[in-house]
Amino acid sequence: MRLGMISRSESLAPLVGALAKETSSFGGIQMCVHRVVRILAAAFLCVPLQAALQIVTEQEYAAAMREINFIVSDAGLHIDARYWPELSEDLGKLRSQFEQVEAFWSARDANEAAALARDVIDGIEPLAAAGVDQDPQAAMGALRELQGVCQSCHGEFREENADGSYRIKP
Repeated sequence: MRLGMISRSESLAPLVGALAKETSSFGGIQMCVHRVVRILAAAFLCVPLQAALQIVTEQEYAAAMREINFIVSDAGLHIDARYWPELSEDLGKLRSQFEQVEAFWSARDANEAAALARDVIDGIEPLAAAGVDQDPQAAMGALRELQGVCQSCHGEFREENADGSYRIKP
C-alpha cells in the first residue's frame, strides 16, 4: 500500500461496502438513496482543488517555494522522530506542491525546470517506501536526494536579490 497516497476509488471502497451492508440489513430504498447522496457529496468535497489552485504569478510561485521549504523541514523532523503517518501527510503535500511547480514551468516552456520538478515528484516514491518500511536511514537518504534536485533547480533558475529574497532568473 502506498503510504498516505490512495486513490479516490480506494478511499471509497469501505464506504461502498458499508452502504451495501446497510442496504441489505435495512432494505430501505429511500434510506439507501439518501446515504448514496451523502457519500458522493462527501467524496467530491474531499477532492483536492488543484485545478483552481494553480500557480500563475511569480509571487504565487515564491509562496509555493516557501511552503515547500516548510514541508521538507517537517519531513526531516518527522523522519528523525519516527512519525511515519505524519511523513506520509508531508509527502502528499509535497507531491501536490511540486505538481503545481511543474505546471508553472511547463506553462512557461521551461522544459528543464519542469523536468527537475518531475524528478522531485518521482523521487517521492522511494521516500514513501522508506516510510512504509519505517527505515529512517533510507528515508533521510531519499530526502537528501530530493533536496539535491531542489538545489540543482535553484542554482540554475533563481538568483538572490539584495534583500536576501530570491527571484526567477530572467
